[in-house]
Amino acid sequence: MSTDTPTLRLYNTLTGQTEIFEPLEAEKVRLYVCGPTVYDDAHLGHARCYITWDVLYRFLKFLGYDVTYARNVTDVDDKILKRAAELNVSPHEVARKNYESFTADMAALNCLPPDQEPFATGHIPQMITAIQALIDKNAAYVTPEGTVYFRVSAKDNYGALSKKPLDDLKSGARVEVDPHKESPLDFALWKHVSEEEQAKPDHAYESPWGKGRPGWHIECSAMNHAIFGKQIDIHAGGADLVFPHHENEIAQSECWLDLSGKTPNDRFAKYWMHNGFVNVSGEKMSKSLGNFSTVKKVLERYDANTIRYFLLTNGYRMPVDFYAPSLQSAKQWIKTRSKRMREAQKSLGLDFEQVKKNLINSHQELEDFRSGDDGSDNLITLIEKMANDLNTAEALSNLNSAIFRLKRSDWKDTEGKSVPPPNLPPLDKCFQYATSMWNLLGFNLALALTEEALELPIDELRTIYNELTGEWLNGDKTPEEYLVKIIEMRKLAKATKNFQQADAIRKHLTDIGLEVMDFKDGMAVAKDGIEITRV
Repeated sequence: MSTDTPTLRLYNTLTGQTEIFEPLEAEKVRLYVCGPTVYDDAHLGHARCYITWDVLYRFLKFLGYDVTYARNVTDVDDKILKRAAELNVSPHEVARKNYESFTADMAALNCLPPDQEPFATGHIPQMITAIQALIDKNAAYVTPEGTVYFRVSAKDNYGALSKKPLDDLKSGARVEVDPHKESPLDFALWKHVSEEEQAKPDHAYESPWGKGRPGWHIECSAMNHAIFGKQIDIHAGGADLVFPHHENEIAQSECWLDLSGKTPNDRFAKYWMHNGFVNVSGEKMSKSLGNFSTVKKVLERYDANTIRYFLLTNGYRMPVDFYAPSLQSAKQWIKTRSKRMREAQKSLGLDFEQVKKNLINSHQELEDFRSGDDGSDNLITLIEKMANDLNTAEALSNLNSAIFRLKRSDWKDTEGKSVPPPNLPPLDKCFQYATSMWNLLGFNLALALTEEALELPIDELRTIYNELTGEWLNGDKTPEEYLVKIIEMRKLAKATKNFQQADAIRKHLTDIGLEVMDFKDGMAVAKDGIEITRV
């Protein structure tokens, strides 16, 4: 790493402080993020969580760290079994289908895939090894029926992550009907299942204590150990996992691996990071409230860049509210900035492959490229702000400033009059730094820059035009010309109060992936958040 690399500071949930990041091994980072339980489609909480840690992953690599990013998949769980019974399919089929759906959703959000993606069912032997070690250390006990519980009293600083006294945790613990359980806080490492379940495929696994299933918490400890060994640098996930999941991970892992957890270098995970909750129109996201929305549903209306921008304008530790007007504002921001970047790309005569080759992908490359007032100050300041506990909200102001430099006619004096910008850096340098910032924050460059992203469906537009007019025209108009004529027909329909036809035209265009926007002085059509035409 360069000696000029900014000092990275991260908020550690365990200590409640923002700390200088010092990995256990110089320049190497072991990053583990709790992954999905694949019983259903990914929801807004998943989008918030994995976009956050995608940016952290990108930024750590940009700074020059050798990062291994692991994200697990929980593919054995009571929710999966329940869904399988509802659908009359195997649990494996439910898990496979939803894992593939999750992977597609993360790709659609432009999240990089993890370096390691362990599945719970692939690590049953490692879980059994960990559980037996805890039994041998008297940190776990086996009930007569074959369930294994972790003995919370074996961990003297239990509750350090959630910052709650043991008495409070006990009163809030979920009651499990088991007369052999020593304490309400004790949690299952291995769960005995009925003979009926034992006979079903994918419902139970062999163990020294009888057929059953692993508890949820032991999965991450075993998979962490299998990939990274005794300790990791950063363990991340949603704020909803602080208790009991992450609290229990710490307890079982440190008892198993003889770690005291009392000093930074004697912890299972040195830094614990958590993203904030997701609300929908002011209410905490919940199926019971009817505001549970999937990533696929959101992507039908907003492109990945809009969703990322909306989320990154909020501090990652703060709650975020998916509120339609805020998303529309984010969509407009993306649209205008994408248009400006496309104009600069066109002025420079660059194709998309050339843009990708010119991206600055590391802090060392930035140092090599710097040469006076060439626009690099925006990228340097953005990096400094992100180095302060991943402050993407402030970093976006520098991205905005960099993109602002791409259009020379927008520069104003103190009275608001247009003036030639003083000492404006070369356009190619401004564009290089702007696109590099865009890329570092995980925005999809292809959505903003490639011609393919804005291609209009000529056949569909011709069909809509033909149905509306009764004319059959073959290839004598461009897609843009068809679109303008269709919009003019909608404008006329609204002017003559033929709202039924106006709504029908809007639906025709929406069905082929185009968004119609009404303004006081007319209307416009956009694709993927980028305005195509205005009438």
